[in-house]
Amino acid sequence: MNLHEECLLKYLRLPDEISTNTEILKLNNMIMEKKFVLKNFSSKLTQLN
Repeated sequence: MNLHEECLLKYLRLPDEISTNTEILKLNNMIMEKKFVLKNFSSKLTQLN
């Protein structure tokens, strides 16, 4: 089960905690985006060298 599925299940069980789950998803997405950028940047840098 991935983080998005876990947050959805938490929301379905405890709808009052939607803001917490939303923040968790935002943070996770930001981390994934940064990893993607770093990975692609480093591979392009390697190709240039």
